[in-house]
Amino acid sequence: MDPNTTAESTGDSPWILALRVAVGLSLAALLWEFVTAGQLITFNTDALPLHYGGAFAVHVTTGLQLVAALLVRFLPRAGSRGGPRHDRLVAVVSLLAFAVGFPQAALGTYGPLQAHVPLAMLLVALVVWSAALVWRRRP
Repeated sequence: MDPNTTAESTGDSPWILALRVAVGLSLAALLWEFVTAGQLITFNTDALPLHYGGAFAVHVTTGLQLVAALLVRFLPRAGSRGGPRHDRLVAVVSLLAFAVGFPQAALGTYGPLQAHVPLAMLLVALVVWSAALVWRRRP
């Protein structure tokens, strides 16, 4: 890795770095949820408060991701090298991830797991899609 490679020399704005960090935090929170959900499936009820707390972390991190995506989209000279259409797609996918998290969590608390788990898969797909978009190399 070249020590002279920075956000400025690669052409990426600091807001792109903030977006990448936010998406990485969302991925980490979702990984935590997977680990604690696995414990719940094996009837380890001690993991329930950890899973419950992780749901709040998912809301916070996907919210940060959405804010960062909107800043990249709307701030002057903050956009990615992918252009406005790419930045708009990242913002829309981030909005969907943030929006899906709430009914998904509510169904985990008050609804059937048959709905909670598929929405969790959708949430993971949206965050992974946004990660692929923000880390994709562009010429």
